[in-house]
Amino acid sequence: MATKSVLILLLVVVATTFAQKKCCYPSQFEGSFGSLVATVTGGQGMTQSEGWQYAYDYTNGRMATINYRESQGQMIKYQDIYLYSKGVAYIVEIGPGFTICQQISINGTLPHCIPSSATYLGSSYYGDHKLNVDFFKFFESMSSSTYANITMTVSQGDCIPFSVVEEGMFDGVPKLRIRGYVNYTSGISDPSKYFTVPSGCPPSNRETLNMRKSPFDKILP
Repeated sequence: MATKSVLILLLVVVATTFAQKKCCYPSQFEGSFGSLVATVTGGQGMTQSEGWQYAYDYTNGRMATINYRESQGQMIKYQDIYLYSKGVAYIVEIGPGFTICQQISINGTLPHCIPSSATYLGSSYYGDHKLNVDFFKFFESMSSSTYANITMTVSQGDCIPFSVVEEGMFDGVPKLRIRGYVNYTSGISDPSKYFTVPSGCPPSNRETLNMRKSPFDKILP
């Protein structure tokens, strides 16, 4: 009887440990991420790499990204503002003397936690135990032609995103995306930098965009 009691206790401890692994991200933070996307179309492979600044604000139901790219000798600012709490997103392009803006209705909620369907794969560390991370894997399918196997790592304890690898199909096209998150800062020092909608963004009637339509369309799974 004593042996059975100890075994039951151990099983409870193990089950509790695994349940605690599925954490939730901090409520407000900002940082940068690098993205490498590879696709295959008509037998030809193509890769694209980009760097973004981002702000994540679960408290107010919003997130945003900023990217600067050179086009024909001009520096262009690309800014995406997702206001989930208001059901609207702004896709903005700003260059010398012009502002292009799309206002789009969005469905869905801002993701906040490791999905409940995720499988805990294990843990590892970087450097001399300077950073410990947990690995999770899960599958997302929006249709027979759009789906992805997703492997995500987050820091142990505080659940800060570290990397995401997505591999699958997007509209029938094989796609791989790898993201690495760096320069994490707790809180958002200047919300206006990310969430101020440019004056050149009038309302427009556009089809609703479901932000959960593709695993490849999100900053965080």
